[in-house]
Amino acid sequence: MLIVQFIAIVTERAIYLRKALIYKIVFHFISVVGIHFWMFFLVPYITAHSFGETAPVLFYLIKCLHMLLSAYQIRCGYPKRILGNVFTKGYSLVNYIAFKIYMEIPFLYILRTMLDWVCIDTTLTVMEWIKMEDIFQSVFIVRCYRQMDTDFPVLRGEPKALYSKLLIGGTIILILIALIWSPLFLFALVGTVDFQKLTNRIILNNYASDSMMLYDAVDVTAIKFYENSISLWNMPPPDKDRLLHDLKNGAPLEIHLTLTLKCNLTPEAVIYETNYTLTENKIYTRDKLVRLMSADFSNEKVIVPNILPKFLTVQRQQANAKFIKDYDGKFNRPIILKKKAANQVNWWEMNDYCEDRFYRDILSALPLSNCEKGVVLYVFNDKSFPSAMSFLEKTGIIGLYTTFVYLVSRIIRSIISNKHRRIMFEDLPYVDRVLKLCTDIYLVRETQEYRLEEDLYGKLIFLYRSPETLIKWTRFKEDISDAGSSSQLSIQRN
Repeated sequence: MLIVQFIAIVTERAIYLRKALIYKIVFHFISVVGIHFWMFFLVPYITAHSFGETAPVLFYLIKCLHMLLSAYQIRCGYPKRILGNVFTKGYSLVNYIAFKIYMEIPFLYILRTMLDWVCIDTTLTVMEWIKMEDIFQSVFIVRCYRQMDTDFPVLRGEPKALYSKLLIGGTIILILIALIWSPLFLFALVGTVDFQKLTNRIILNNYASDSMMLYDAVDVTAIKFYENSISLWNMPPPDKDRLLHDLKNGAPLEIHLTLTLKCNLTPEAVIYETNYTLTENKIYTRDKLVRLMSADFSNEKVIVPNILPKFLTVQRQQANAKFIKDYDGKFNRPIILKKKAANQVNWWEMNDYCEDRFYRDILSALPLSNCEKGVVLYVFNDKSFPSAMSFLEKTGIIGLYTTFVYLVSRIIRSIISNKHRRIMFEDLPYVDRVLKLCTDIYLVRETQEYRLEEDLYGKLIFLYRSPETLIKWTRFKEDISDAGSSSQLSIQRN
């Protein structure tokens, strides 16, 4: 629908430039029929709802107003002469601001310029047309400056008021300071927010005491894994016999626990792994594992200590569990393993260990920590850039700061530098004659005096090629009359 609206706007502009009233009537009829068919038949048919439920009523009212104004335009007819645009009819501050906004809208100025050249009969080439439009907009802006000088006069020899200097210069200085320091704040947002302590009774190390205050409640996630494993325990008998043999003979074995954390905004996953080594002297745990794996069904519970990271921080694609200690000075918590069997299949269950003082005093008050059906861990998530902007974080603070500040400084430098090259075109005291010449070119083009259009355009180009002629053309009327009187007086004396 947006593409259709855009095509309609361009088509209506082309018809206006050609002053084709018959085509305007046909286009208006097609628009009225099309918008009502789309609003009252097509949209309800696609959405299976009536007009008022899904169709944008405000959009329909705006289109009705547009169709009313379009019909009024057909009744009054097109103007005989189209000179400039609506913003250039006056030279006040309002006209200047409106024209500058119009010039800053992306692609609008060049699109209008190209459409005008295509639809209006002219002898100028496309580059000559662009030069002509550029000269006109430059002269119009200078004319607005001169009008503002008249509306807001400043006495000669008077220094600028302090409040105006603070208002203008102070604002620019504040903007520059913000641009200089904004990369540091932007980089800080990658991984810092605000948080209150969970409880004063948690034992913190140096890392935790520095980091706990950097999080907010919304950045802490409670993750619960249900007790049942998602895959069956289908260990081949030879491997099972070898594992039982190692357990019975005291061979060192390692139990691995791997966590994979994934964020939708970043493509990389964060992996954290903990290990627990089952040595020869841990006979009690070994015996329980042997009985648990030897029998098809057993109610044995194996406690694997110091393996589950209860509190994790994720910063810049890295996980850290050395965050909060328990009363024994350990960062990881025990888990309880059980083997279940049914219908000749086996699987494992894993639960939190809830029989110590640290759980009763601290963990039991945390969300989801009810010690039923599974394990719970808490992740302190840092804010991160989306994947499309992750390169900013990878460059580091030095690369980010250097790139951003250098780019902004070059843009500002390009705006304020080389102003001396445009002094002869911008600091013109009286541009009414040049502006009238541009208007005359528009006028003879509308009257189809194409040879005269070429002559006037050539005169305009010569004017901008000759600084001396441009100075004469932009003098005030009084200066020209004084110069003429002086020349006549010198002739009479001779």
